[in-house]
Amino acid sequence: FCFPEWEQVMFGLKKKSKIVELYSPVKGKIVRLSEVPDPVFAQEMMGPGIAFLPCEGKIYAPCDGELVTIFPTKHAIGIKAGNGAEILLHVGIDTVQLNGECFILKVQQGQKVHKGDLLLEVDMDEIQKRGFHMETPMIITNSQEYTVTVNDLEDAKIEGEPVLFVEKK
Repeated sequence: FCFPEWEQVMFGLKKKSKIVELYSPVKGKIVRLSEVPDPVFAQEMMGPGIAFLPCEGKIYAPCDGELVTIFPTKHAIGIKAGNGAEILLHVGIDTVQLNGECFILKVQQGQKVHKGDLLLEVDMDEIQKRGFHMETPMIITNSQEYTVTVNDLEDAKIEGEPVLFVEKK
């Protein structure tokens, strides 16, 4: 007898995947964290990851998960993936100083999202006009529990190959 997939998961007959693939949350260029003009990100003080230089002001979900944190200033969003990995999307550098200006949320905290869902719209021109950098780090904040592998790509695409692989140790 073969159980349908939902029953396999419900009754614990099927193990959850230990690996989560993270896709780019933006269209643009991929940047190594070490090149981000902020020592907290560049030195991986918050955890390993990758950064992006967006070419348009839309931020998408990099994987399926739950929005566990949305900062009141809207510049950063925390997602918990299916394998428990905690992903921080931080739009721009020092953009917390904008106090939510230039950001339009399309989601709310506690919401479940799917890879590619629009999370946030950003007025990149205004942010840059005010002197802020647009590098957008994607960090695994609970990385001590995971092995994080970066896929060596140059262009950030919403659809395409994953940019990070996060595997539960």
